[in-house]
Amino acid sequence: MKLLNIATILALILLLSGCLEYEEVDFKGVQNFGIENRTSEQILIRLDIKVENPNTYNITIKPATLDISINGKYAGKTKMKEKIVLKKNTTGVYPLYLQAKTKDIMGALTGSLGAMLSGRVKVGIKGNVKAKAYGVGKKFYLNEEQTVSLKGLMK
Repeated sequence: MKLLNIATILALILLLSGCLEYEEVDFKGVQNFGIENRTSEQILIRLDIKVENPNTYNITIKPATLDISINGKYAGKTKMKEKIVLKKNTTGVYPLYLQAKTKDIMGALTGSLGAMLSGRVKVGIKGNVKAKAYGVGKKFYLNEEQTVSLKGLMK
């Protein structure tokens, strides 16, 4: 599952790493996907992403506001709740929290009959994200889509 393609994030860091020795970060997939918390106003989605950072330094992914879509239908804005720090010389699992408006997500879900029948939906995330290492930062455009079980969203 490549909801957040960390390799893309860090490939752009490579452009500004003239003074840093850089090795490609390997995105290993998403281990868990589900609703962490839901109220009538907000929904908190948690993804556990597995990433290998072979570099000798930590890399920080800053919180960002992104567009979210369900089965290609715009479902509003989502915000990364916290920064993610990819630890140096490790393969780790990092929680990624996305916060969105409940009415936007549920509205997009109920508008998709195919999703209700198949039990699966395509969740897309688009927007600008910032990554930083040793004070050097770079913006890049993220555009990822992944098919997930509707069961994970409807808890």
